[in-house]
Amino acid sequence: MVGSTAIMLLLTACAGTGQPDAAAVHKLRTVRVSMGYIPNVQFAPFYVARKLGYYRSAGLKVSFNYQNEPDALTLLSRGSVDFVNSGGDEVLTAGAHGLHVRYVLTQYSRFPSALFFLKSRHIRTVSDLHGKTVGIPAPYGASYVGLLALLAAHHVPQSAVRIETIGYTQVQAVATGHVDAAMGYAPNEPVQLRSEGKAVGEFDVYHSANVAGAGLATNDRLIARRPGLVRAFVQATLRGLRFTLRHPRRAFTISAAQIPGLQNPKLQRQVLDRAIDFWKPVRVPLGHVDPVVWRLTARLLFRFHQVQRAVKHPTRYYTNRFVLPKR
Repeated sequence: MVGSTAIMLLLTACAGTGQPDAAAVHKLRTVRVSMGYIPNVQFAPFYVARKLGYYRSAGLKVSFNYQNEPDALTLLSRGSVDFVNSGGDEVLTAGAHGLHVRYVLTQYSRFPSALFFLKSRHIRTVSDLHGKTVGIPAPYGASYVGLLALLAAHHVPQSAVRIETIGYTQVQAVATGHVDAAMGYAPNEPVQLRSEGKAVGEFDVYHSANVAGAGLATNDRLIARRPGLVRAFVQATLRGLRFTLRHPRRAFTISAAQIPGLQNPKLQRQVLDRAIDFWKPVRVPLGHVDPVVWRLTARLLFRFHQVQRAVKHPTRYYTNRFVLPKR
């Protein structure tokens, strides 16, 4: 834990112009990070690490960009970006399809996909989805895999549910009754609907199948050629994650200041608090990859036809090397 005195000293050092001196800039190594989504408080550990100087102390100058996750993983494999914030299921799928990517830090220890609905739809258990229409953003990715895993765990045949692709309109589609339920991220859509005064029910997938959630991925070339840079970025980000878990109010303030045009701060604070619940470590230390989770993810991806061949060795697509203390 970073003491308050150390934090104040660091903040004081960063005050004034807000810019490091020319010599420090010259020594910093640029790191390009794709977040796979729009600027959001759910990236608080990264914003904290940048604002509090954790990256700079590690000799890094970090730039964030935001784009579609599959495209980001392709760019990562090519070396066009250095790191991607991505779901573990997406990294494993990309790796199995030939991309040179590897997961190096777990942010979401609990899989954040969730099925949500208005309680007025009379859904009490997963079995009540028989004959219901469920909206998904697309027939692939975390929401789709999460839905199939949820149905399978509760012995509900896919054929018993009408699955409709609705893009990222889940909140409106559920609120207006266009669908009976929809898949989304537990810290996002259900929180938003509740903030609007709706009575919302929710099934969090991780209770039934804890698929590998979002974290950090890099490419094999960077690991081979610049392992020190990978370690520096992972350790600084892990430091930001620890700070966020211990000081959520301060982490929110830092994040809000780095998100252009942030709207509805009260709602966004609720989003962060809900996300933090999914970041807390389960079974393994904070930031570590859980082999049990990845073996389950590999089995489900093959079962649900997201990969063409069974992934017998998911360890090829992740490593705990950089979250471990340096010996």
